[in-house]
Amino acid sequence: MLIACCALLLVGCSRRWYRQQADEDANCLIQQKGGHLHGGSVYVAPDSRMFDPFSIDRSPMPPDDPKSHQYMHCVDGMHGWKHWHRNGDVSSIESPYWLASLPKDETGNVVLNLRDAVGVARINSRDYQQNVETLYRSALNVSFERFRFDHQFFSGTRTFEEFRGTDVGASSVLTQTSFGSVRKLSATGGELVVGFANSLVWDFWGSDSDLFTSTIDFSLVQPLLRYGGRARVLEQLTQSERNLLANVRQMQQYRQGFYVDIVTGRNSGPGPSLATNVGQAGLGLIAGVPSGRSGAADAGGYMGLLQDQQQIRNQATNITALRDSLAQLEAAFEANRINSRLQVDQARQALLNAQSSLLAAKAAYQTRVDSFKVDLGLPPTLPVEIRDELLDRFTLIDPKLTEIQDELAEILLEIRSKRENPTEESLETARGKILALNAGIDPQLESALSDLAALEKHLPERRKQLRQVKMQIDELHADVDSRVYDEQVLMKRIDFLKKRLPTIARDLQQLRQEYAQSQQQLTLQAADGDDAESPAGPTLQEQWKTLNDRAGRLSDLLLELSLVHAETRLQGITLLPLEIEPFEALSYARTNRLDWMNARANLVDVWRKIEFFANALQSDLDVVVNGELGTDPDNIVQFTPDRSRVRFGVQFDTPTARLVERNQYREALLNYQQARRNYMLFEDRVSLSLRNTLRIAALSRINLEVRRTAVQVAIAQVDIARLKLNPPLRPNQQSTTSPTAARDLVSALSDLLDAQNDFLNVWVNYEVLRVLLDFEMGTMQLDPTGVWIDPGPIEAPTDAALADDTSLLESGAVAPIVGGLPERLPMPATAPTNQINSAEPLRVPSP
Repeated sequence: MLIACCALLLVGCSRRWYRQQADEDANCLIQQKGGHLHGGSVYVAPDSRMFDPFSIDRSPMPPDDPKSHQYMHCVDGMHGWKHWHRNGDVSSIESPYWLASLPKDETGNVVLNLRDAVGVARINSRDYQQNVETLYRSALNVSFERFRFDHQFFSGTRTFEEFRGTDVGASSVLTQTSFGSVRKLSATGGELVVGFANSLVWDFWGSDSDLFTSTIDFSLVQPLLRYGGRARVLEQLTQSERNLLANVRQMQQYRQGFYVDIVTGRNSGPGPSLATNVGQAGLGLIAGVPSGRSGAADAGGYMGLLQDQQQIRNQATNITALRDSLAQLEAAFEANRINSRLQVDQARQALLNAQSSLLAAKAAYQTRVDSFKVDLGLPPTLPVEIRDELLDRFTLIDPKLTEIQDELAEILLEIRSKRENPTEESLETARGKILALNAGIDPQLESALSDLAALEKHLPERRKQLRQVKMQIDELHADVDSRVYDEQVLMKRIDFLKKRLPTIARDLQQLRQEYAQSQQQLTLQAADGDDAESPAGPTLQEQWKTLNDRAGRLSDLLLELSLVHAETRLQGITLLPLEIEPFEALSYARTNRLDWMNARANLVDVWRKIEFFANALQSDLDVVVNGELGTDPDNIVQFTPDRSRVRFGVQFDTPTARLVERNQYREALLNYQQARRNYMLFEDRVSLSLRNTLRIAALSRINLEVRRTAVQVAIAQVDIARLKLNPPLRPNQQSTTSPTAARDLVSALSDLLDAQNDFLNVWVNYEVLRVLLDFEMGTMQLDPTGVWIDPGPIEAPTDAALADDTSLLESGAVAPIVGGLPERLPMPATAPTNQINSAEPLRVPSP
């Protein structure tokens, strides 16, 4: 047992014990400030890519550069430590288990929706883990500052044997000294040290000259002026405690901002810091500057990727329409309804350009996905699919309908390629393919009618939003086309949709009946055979031409169905209201913003340094008491006054050399004035950002209706251009296509694509603004998985006191001071000297 105790004292406690003690102290301190570490500890989650499956205290060596590694074993001709590989070596620093925890579909592909993306990021993000560790380190600083005021115990022993030759006083002395002490620092700067020493001396050269003594000594130094007092002595502990509280707040805001960053791609401010100005940087102009037709910066992060997906789908739909238009132009050219091939080539050129743009958009999307994966903490080589239904409502044209149109375009191309030498077999094959499309057309009609019914249900909400937009336009005196917010125009469009959809359904039904009648006629003709009395049926060329015409009519009807359905969905998209004034949002932010709380604390931290450095300008005046108690040589436990001493007195030093202290004090005064200005700047920037966010939100509400109208106009342009491409037949006249039909149709489709993307951009960025506003006001709430709890409509508070932006006391930002506010220094010209309560002169000194 004795040997084990001695061994323990020699080597101390294990690394693991010290680490666990640090963890307990840090967790306790953070919880005292109302915070918590992610997952309850500073350690990386086991399902993270960053997880280290090996011993933390004795980690194996990671991969090293071979040339650099040589210096670990031999440096400057000297052998290095030979135990570097004692814990083993690893070939990779990445956890081998993290892939199993990722969300996958039934095929094994990694699929992320919004909640999964946030969850994966919180586990694998390097920035998130680093901020958790910074909070942990801030707690360790507090533990050290508290330790400085604890009772500190020290003990040990020394054993020496000394030999001297005869010329220097021959002796052989063995000395063993055991000692212990306790040290205590008081809040006023007094330092008390009490020690005990036991000395055993054996002289082996002489006779009976052994000496055994014990001593108790003590020392007390209490500064009365310089370096004394609670303002000076407790400053480091006070600052570390306040820093930890600030970092707990900043970590909570960082968690909110982390969601903002992942979902919207907007910079959401700093996290915890080991510096004293935690959170001083603020958030900046987080919503960006209004620009472009949409009036808002493009969304990034997860929302930006969803927007890119939808824009790619819009581009694919545009290519389908261009391909169909090209097929119709080629048919018109072959039928001599177009005199010049220029129009066909114009449409083909537009199709090729659109296809190139789509390829570039897909490549850019993949690059943004790779960047997003790195932001999440995932390797860019990992196949990841972003899949979410959030923007499905903006798929104005159903991809299944687009597929039907593509199939029909291929059938038309096949029909026209065989028009010179048609066969019965090819005719039946083409007719069968067209009839097979009916199975997919019926669900599209039903979907359009269902969306129309949903639109009628939400019509009161749409009309309410139009009235709100009209009020905003009137307040801004904006020059906006009145049809944008005219309720009568909306009702007329709804009536048009309600009439047009049934008409399209009837036309499709009539076309089916024509197909059925033709099939019945061909069946009867085949049954009659060579009967001379039966009327002659249509020739193969006539049947082929009829099939081509009906396929073209079907293509027109499907295009019209897609446009009508697109407008139906378009009219049903609305925005959640953000009805709050800038001064009301600022009052919310002043009360709830965690970084604003830290900014106020930072200002006081700098102000406190004035008293801290002013203390060093004083004289040194210390009370000193020290002494020791000794024992008789023959009894190491019997203390006697005869072998004791006590000394006490006062130490004084004049303040004649205080240049460094003077400069530090003057810098503290300047720093405080700068901090005051920085705090004013912080408030102004918060107000600026909130006003900007609300301004863009108001602009987006107007712009949504403007861009909605632009989409409607673009749809109308496509309708008109389509009619110009296939004008109705007139009696005794040959149908001719307009000489500008191709250019007009290409331009209309391009305008429709731009209008769709602009409309999508406005809605997405408005949703981003809702997240940003909740974050900027400090009212954002997250669920346990770190996902935003959507508050729904954000409206103005009903409490009049909260809406009063002119009083900090009413907003709860500053607690009232007992006895009233301190007097402010009056202006020098009117300052009555009998009311001056300051040692500083009030007059501005002459230069």
